[in-house]
Amino acid sequence: MTAIKTTEVPRWRAAVSKTTRLLRRVEPHGQSAVLLALRLLYGWFFAETGWGKLMSFERTSGFFESLGLPAPAVMAGLVGSTELVGGLLLAAGLGTRFAAAALSVVMVTAMATAHADEAFASLSAFTEQAPYPFLVATLVLLAFGAGRLSLDGWLRAKAARRRSGAATTAAV
Repeated sequence: MTAIKTTEVPRWRAAVSKTTRLLRRVEPHGQSAVLLALRLLYGWFFAETGWGKLMSFERTSGFFESLGLPAPAVMAGLVGSTELVGGLLLAAGLGTRFAAAALSVVMVTAMATAHADEAFASLSAFTEQAPYPFLVATLVLLAFGAGRLSLDGWLRAKAARRRSGAATTAAV
């Protein structure tokens, strides 16, 4: 059995340290890529669903009336428009947190109205409802934003460049 000198770092610790440094460098890019995929996928689905609601307005309004929602025609227009415009904003990554918040409200309302009978029987019943993955996606985007690969990220970077350029000019 060989003794480890106190000045030597065990190989496993060095490997963990190296891996941690690598992951810290890669993380922002990976996070932005995942957020991009999430935005494109769910943005498309929301826009498509909203378009369908607006194109079948009478049917949507009738369904909302059967749920006992107040002003079903107004609600159908509001929900369809929110899903269409919110979905397009998510896909573009523009006003992502605002769009995600609005869409989260729509999904919570859907769970509480159209899916209330089945959704609240158990946790597994709740997670099996159609609005559930949409709600999770909007909550993730609300929490993390659009990421770097978005119009929000581009505008943020452009504003930062403008601020740093103004600071440099003011210093001269």
